[in-house]
Amino acid sequence: MSVTAAPDQAGLAHGELLERLRRVDLPTLGHFLEEGFVDSAVRRLGRPRRMVGTAATLALDAPDAVAVNRALVALRPGEVLVVDMRGDHTHAPIGAVTVAAVRARGAAGILVDGVVTDVDALTDPAFGLPVHARGTSCLTTKRLDGRGGRHQVPVDIGGVRIAPGDIVLGDANGVIALPPAALAAVVHGAELSDAAEPELLRRIRAGEDLRTLLHLG
Repeated sequence: MSVTAAPDQAGLAHGELLERLRRVDLPTLGHFLEEGFVDSAVRRLGRPRRMVGTAATLALDAPDAVAVNRALVALRPGEVLVVDMRGDHTHAPIGAVTVAAVRARGAAGILVDGVVTDVDALTDPAFGLPVHARGTSCLTTKRLDGRGGRHQVPVDIGGVRIAPGDIVLGDANGVIALPPAALAAVVHGAELSDAAEPELLRRIRAGEDLRTLLHLG
């Protein structure tokens, strides 16, 4: 799915929605949503930068590096490579070469329900990329026959069902993945909440009565 897709159900063009989500504090979305939050065991292990993009999915049924490579060359600018390891949390499908390839395709980041390797390369300020995974390992995928993966199918990542074209958001707090319409429905409220927060924090720090500042029911 291209990042220049047609407007979603809230009337926002896909590109405009992504741009607005780049400016929203991700925990603010947690005030408005109850679904789409990936298991907290999946955490940021790559470059410390916000990840915002459109899901390009891979269900990896075997530790098949060739299937991963085929998904890499199909990536489009602005996409997030989303890899479902199908319960395999021992083989790392992502490392230095993979990240370099993802960057070369202009993609926005990588999300893996599993482990990754070459963590120093993933976090490199010049060559790294936002990568979210469960941990690290020295055991990697192998050059098999390429039939161990299914591209652009719905996948399960940390308890969240992610379809190709869903929006994937990640930062130091965690990962959110939802269809564009679900995020478009709450982005304005999140923007208003973010805009109001600095003044609320100022008043709390200034010692104002919390009973007048906090919602108490």
